[in-house]
Amino acid sequence: MRLFGRRQAQVTEPDPGEALRATVSSVVYVVDDDVGVPATPVSLAKLRRIVAEAVVLQDEAAEVVLDIRRREPLHELASRGGPLARRFFELRRQLPAADGDLARQCETASVLLDHHGTMLTYALELAASEWRGPGVTEQLERLNGLGEPAERLDELYLELAR
Repeated sequence: MRLFGRRQAQVTEPDPGEALRATVSSVVYVVDDDVGVPATPVSLAKLRRIVAEAVVLQDEAAEVVLDIRRREPLHELASRGGPLARRFFELRRQLPAADGDLARQCETASVLLDHHGTMLTYALELAASEWRGPGVTEQLERLNGLGEPAERLDELYLELAR
């Protein structure tokens, strides 16, 4: 037991960052891709292309929803509606990251693309489960296109075209 022993002297090592700080004269920040920069023409063009494609696809999607209401054969509806729904979801995944006003437009497009894909998916599921009862049939009767979100997508397209 060492109660009264000598303490070892603490040796302070030189700070390895001190030499680096002495030699660095400036720092440059490099912006990576589209993160943290104003809307670039590339991001804007990408958003326009996505919204333009969605506007074209929504006409076909509204027709599929109306055909579901008319009780067209399920295999025909699924072969048309399934790829459309997947494409809406894929377009949503392709939306560019943006700041400012373009971020608002991307968020609006994201919500509308999700609505269209989800609407098609659920309408097809309703058509497939119509045999379950009159409640499902009643819901099928209420289908009437893509509704107000389709109009909002048209407005977004016009806004981006300006």
